[in-house]
Parts: sequence; C-alpha cells; structure tokens
Amino acid sequence: MKHLSPLMALVLMAFASQSHAHAHLHSTKPANHSTLSTAPTTVSLEFEEAVQLTALAIQKGDATAQKIAPLPAEPSKTFTLPLPAIGSGHYVVTWRAVSDDRHVMSGKLDFTVSSSAAK
Repeated sequence: MKHLSPLMALVLMAFASQSHAHAHLHSTKPANHSTLSTAPTTVSLEFEEAVQLTALAIQKGDATAQKIAPLPAEPSKTFTLPLPAIGSGHYVVTWRAVSDDRHVMSGKLDFTVSSSAAK
C-alpha cells in the first residue's frame, strides 16, 4: 500500500499537467469589454500556442450573427481578419478553435462602438 500513494500522486500530476496544456486565448483587438470611438475594421485573436480557427462570427445586439470568412487554412498563434462595415452599437464576436492536441475551445469578446463613431 505504501507504493500505491507515490504512484497515485504521479498519475494525478500527469493528469493535472495535461489539463493545463491546452491553448488559451491570450489577447484580442479590440480588447474585451472595450468602448471604441471608431469602428474597427479587423478583429485579432492571439492564442498562447498555435490553433486552427474553425469559426468566427460577429453579432450586433439581437441581430443574426454574421459569419466572418474565409478562415485561415493553417494553424497559427495570431489571427487578424477583416470585419464587415459596422456602425455604433454593442457587438459580440464569437470564436471556436481546435488546439494541436484536438481540444476544442470557444469564447467570445464584446465591445461597444460609441454613438459618435462614423458609420
């Protein structure tokens, strides 16, 4: 039984280190929860490691989400994609990506374009 405890600890540490091996979103432009004076023309996502971007969309308020395409064919740590022309209002960008270890992750960022921004 004494040999079981160190072995069990080793197994648990291995699982814990694997759970932290997934890529995470490091930063975005526009920044999450930001208020902008001018409408952005691109959205940038920077991950901690290379991922394959599999979905990206933008939605204003209760309107239907608009897909942003085409998506890059190759994995990367950083993606910068053009946005459709947008005006003032609150926007949510949703994304989905797959890491090298096949872990699927998704998230969103929201930002507001102030009413004084040109349309």
